[in-house]
Amino acid sequence: MATAAAASASSSLLAPAASTAPAAPNALLFPSSVPSLRAYPRLLLAFRRPAAAAVADPQGAVLEEEVEAGQYEDDDDGGYEGGRGSAFTPPSRPRTGKAALPLKRDRTRSKRFLEIQKLRESKKEYDVPTAISLMKQMASAKFKESAEAHFRMNLDPKYNDQQLRATVNLPKGTGQTVKIAVLTQGEKIDEARAAGADIVGGDELIEQIKGGFMEFDKLIASPDMMPKVAGLGKILGPRGLMPNPKAGTVSPNITQAIEEFKKGKVEFRVDKTGIVHIPFGKVDFPEEDLITNFMAVVRSVERNKPSGAKGIYWKTAYLCSSMGPSIKLNIKEMLDYGTDSSN
Repeated sequence: MATAAAASASSSLLAPAASTAPAAPNALLFPSSVPSLRAYPRLLLAFRRPAAAAVADPQGAVLEEEVEAGQYEDDDDGGYEGGRGSAFTPPSRPRTGKAALPLKRDRTRSKRFLEIQKLRESKKEYDVPTAISLMKQMASAKFKESAEAHFRMNLDPKYNDQQLRATVNLPKGTGQTVKIAVLTQGEKIDEARAAGADIVGGDELIEQIKGGFMEFDKLIASPDMMPKVAGLGKILGPRGLMPNPKAGTVSPNITQAIEEFKKGKVEFRVDKTGIVHIPFGKVDFPEEDLITNFMAVVRSVERNKPSGAKGIYWKTAYLCSSMGPSIKLNIKEMLDYGTDSSN
């Protein structure tokens, strides 16, 4: 009897006080207070053990050794949220886009590139004739490469007075056939065809362009067509084909504009990083012709210097073929060569 009384008293201490009102059904399913798991570290350990054992040893042979070694401390609260180890580390997401590309230091050059770049010294600054000669030697691709000039200018194009956009007439041509389309109306349609335009039209050509027709390299428009051409900005702008007076592609003299682009007129502009990229011929041109075209480019960039340019205008200058290594130019010698009357 005494034992039964003691057991009854003990159970009464653990059990909640009896209520005269009957308990609601929801109260049994959803208690008003739930004890924190931090109060039961051994309970946490019991939940963690299967996952840790599965990772450490599929047969469960090393679990007890890990526990005895103190790997699972009772006062640790980070085991379930990434603080413990690889058992709870989510898999990393695969990289896509530019992030998937190898780092620059890990990229490997082709044997052809590594061989031809031995012809020049990487840190040496060359004069124009020597650089042109080296560029021709290093052009070893299986197609006819273009000759390219790349200038880093001291310009910030986000300011209107530091934007550089102009054209240059290459005296020796570009070495490629340019397909020209003309947007005009009236008598100028026959005039454009007589001047050698490949495609000529008015409203019907605008509708074709809206439908995706892009079989041309240059689009020239007469000024009276510009209100209609304005609606093509989203289509032509990203492709660099939108007619613009600064580029010479909006002109009242359609015949002259067509002839200039057929002969070798090239448009250039500074990009958002302050660099100008200009092709000035093909590498199979004679060296004298390449020098003539290149110096025409230099004079045009110098002549169209923006009013907001401050300090040193030219920062660096390089020549290269389409698939070849770059050749650094001595800017002072380049500018002096361009102003030398003997050249």
